Amino acid sequence: MHQIKWKLLATYLAVAAVCLGVVIGITRQLTISIYSNHIHHMEQGGMGARMSQIMATDLNDAFEDALNSSLIWGGAAAVTIAVILSLIISRRITGPIHGMAEVTGRIAEGDYSSRVKVRSKDEIGALAESFNSMAESLGESQRMRRELMANIAHELRTPLTSISGYMEGLVDGAVPATDETYELVHREAGRLSRLVDDLQRLSRAESGQERLDIVELRIEPVLQRVFLRLEPQFHDKGVSLKHSPASSSLALLADEDKLDQVLTNLLDNSLRHTDSGGIVTVAAAPRDGFVAITVADNGAGISAIDLPHIFERFYTVDKSRSRERGGTGIGLTIAKSYVETLGGSISAESEAGAGTTMTVLLPVAPETSP
Repeated sequence: MHQIKWKLLATYLAVAAVCLGVVIGITRQLTISIYSNHIHHMEQGGMGARMSQIMATDLNDAFEDALNSSLIWGGAAAVTIAVILSLIISRRITGPIHGMAEVTGRIAEGDYSSRVKVRSKDEIGALAESFNSMAESLGESQRMRRELMANIAHELRTPLTSISGYMEGLVDGAVPATDETYELVHREAGRLSRLVDDLQRLSRAESGQERLDIVELRIEPVLQRVFLRLEPQFHDKGVSLKHSPASSSLALLADEDKLDQVLTNLLDNSLRHTDSGGIVTVAAAPRDGFVAITVADNGAGISAIDLPHIFERFYTVDKSRSRERGGTGIGLTIAKSYVETLGGSISAESEAGAGTTMTVLLPVAPETSP
């Protein structure tokens, strides 16, 4: 960083030296020329040749001494001022850059709270603001990475601990080898398998490695297929699954498998947060160039504090209830990633105790001629 400062300083000094040399050369040349012409006119004015020559010599020597002294002192003063100004300007330019280098070193050591002071509104100031934004993003990414690792470890530990406990009990004879025991072990293993599958889906979706086969899909057959598959789960819990039939001609552009997964995740989320006797309703309708698919329930709802975070990885409104109901906290994250990959958006509206409505917007298929 110091090299830039000294290069800038050398540039300023070179410019100052050239300007000073030009000023000195022109000043000397013009002054002597004008002075010689003046002496020549004096000689032609009637003074004696001898006297004129002596006066001209003395005046010329005195004038040259005075001129040289003035130029030397003036040049020294000009160089001194140029050095001072160059140092000030160089420091103003390189100061923020030097600060960025120091902050970069602290960030590399793990201090993501360090920021660069923005002292100007020019390009250097804009660079400092961009650097601060980058540092904030890095800090947030690091925080999310730590939370993600902690959440994954927690989610994996729970079923593994349960399976390990049952197996130890079976080996020691403390737990009877009944069908119920094997069913519990099988359920925990399935929970672990679902978590691994969800993590794989999320990783592929967020890294852009998912292969898409976007085609024109009629929305009603897709909804019917998902209903038939999930209806037994709703029936077992005593929750009604209803929907308003969409127009048979309403179509959208999407990948069928990804859309199926999105609907499954949204309905599964509503089912887990709706108690027996509740209702989950699905509807689809055109909206401003998109097909709007809504999944509404009259379940527990989401508070205003939790609502902005429900699409974050492993975020659960009620962690104890979510763990008990088998939720991993990444179903909505996967749904959001898939929807955005398909060129759409997803949003949620909710109120604690009044249910939740999820809305998915996907591009509508262009009209085709008969």
